[in-house]
Amino acid sequence: MSGKHLHTTAALCAASWLVSSVAGAAPLQGSEWSPLRVIDDAVPETYGAFVRFMSKGRLAGHSGCNRLFAEYEAADGQIFVGPVAATRMYCDPALMAFEGAFASALEGARTYRRDGAALVLFDSDGQPILELRQNDWD
Repeated sequence: MSGKHLHTTAALCAASWLVSSVAGAAPLQGSEWSPLRVIDDAVPETYGAFVRFMSKGRLAGHSGCNRLFAEYEAADGQIFVGPVAATRMYCDPALMAFEGAFASALEGARTYRRDGAALVLFDSDGQPILELRQNDWD
């Protein structure tokens, strides 16, 4: 391989790595997401659940029953949330079970990957624990 082709190949590889790294660790601040799956369970759209990553490290959301609040840090593909606090309304037992799983998944997240309007949170073992779709995607 000639020197010119080698430099071109190296430049393309570096550019590809840079784009994939930036896309995978895109900032979360200012975005709102609806959960699609928590661990292995699909989330019914009728719940109307969402999570919003706000400024100053604040997170707010709704489980379909209660409002959720927490602090978070997210940078370079790493994320830490918690503890998650919630209002204390009683709802259907299935919805309450989802709420607990949703809050636990948020608190258990250690890394994330963002790809356009898709966001996946992973636990400390690298297992996906929460899949979300961006609500405010243009």
